[in-house]
Amino acid sequence: MKLAPVILTVALSWLTTLNHKLFAGELEFTVHPVNPESEYSACAVLDVNEDGKLDIVCGGWWYAAPDWEKHFVMDVEVIRGRFDGYSHLPYDVNNDGRTDLINVNYRSQSIYWVENPGPTGNGWRKHTLALPGAMETGRLYDVDGDGDLDLLPNGIKFAAWWEIDEVPGDGGHMVKRWIQHDLPAEVGLHGIGFGDINGDGRGDIAGQKGWLETPTDDPRTGSWQWHPEYEMEKDASIPILVVDMDGDGDADLIYGRGHDYGLYWLEQTQEGGGARQWTKHEIDKSWSQAHTLLWEDLDGNGTPEIVTGKRYMAHDGKDPGAYEPLGIYRYEFDPAATEWNRHVISHHEKVGFCLDPKAADMDGDGDLDLVVSGRSGLYWLENRLK
Repeated sequence: MKLAPVILTVALSWLTTLNHKLFAGELEFTVHPVNPESEYSACAVLDVNEDGKLDIVCGGWWYAAPDWEKHFVMDVEVIRGRFDGYSHLPYDVNNDGRTDLINVNYRSQSIYWVENPGPTGNGWRKHTLALPGAMETGRLYDVDGDGDLDLLPNGIKFAAWWEIDEVPGDGGHMVKRWIQHDLPAEVGLHGIGFGDINGDGRGDIAGQKGWLETPTDDPRTGSWQWHPEYEMEKDASIPILVVDMDGDGDADLIYGRGHDYGLYWLEQTQEGGGARQWTKHEIDKSWSQAHTLLWEDLDGNGTPEIVTGKRYMAHDGKDPGAYEPLGIYRYEFDPAATEWNRHVISHHEKVGFCLDPKAADMDGDGDLDLVVSGRSGLYWLENRLK
């Protein structure tokens, strides 16, 4: 059932109390409704019909650029009122040169991939890979450092990653083999990220209550060391960003609260004797449900920004601030002032930021646009960078 548009009105005073600097230097974004009635949690951008234009795949449908003509993909299971499909991760799973989609799911507790049929766009097929348990969503990272992407889901009651290896198949063709590698259980909570935390050149895994240091020998077979050096709130975002945003040579952590108010960063410093310390800094607490973060350069100045926004009705209105206005924002770090400046991308519109939004140059004009989906609909946010 389509949710009522309960958050489209709010007192004007809420908007006017915002500091004027938050609206300075705005990029202009034009919101294009692709399908306002869509309620799927994830989307992907790829050239389905191979005409040179980027199309959109979202749940049970794909939309052909530039007019977003709607085409059937498959029937998507509805579990307890929600469509299955908590990620749309682009990856050529079957080595046929076409981009398939990997889905990491909460209610079905499954990992499956959807096979891209090619230019006709007809005959997408679902292939179940594993049933490991409930997962908020997942992302692709090169966990083992071999140059190929691996799957890192955010398991709630388990912790593991999947190596996507290539082996010879029938007829000599290379085929993908999925290998599960378990991780220490401490990282199996709401919130996960990947990056080089200790500066040794290898990717580590950031969690809600600490981080996992990758083995010095082999991430596939070695022992991951758990460092309980900090503690985020119980609803940390997916992903947690692992970036050196202040340019001091070490990685910091950026996260939002997926089901409450707050966007924060943890500053990494080294104390005497090499002990690592983490200092928590508030970025923004004026809105809630920053469940997903992107790290993208939307203004084209060569420096990425936080791109995030409010998820629509994650828990059917039970989260704090759920009925307050939707908004999508970008945050630029000012190293001189050691503070973040917020810029509005979309506000007070029925455009939410759910589990797997995408940044891509949809119109080929040289800048990054946003494609967002969720229970509030499917939209293309056109970047009007001049």
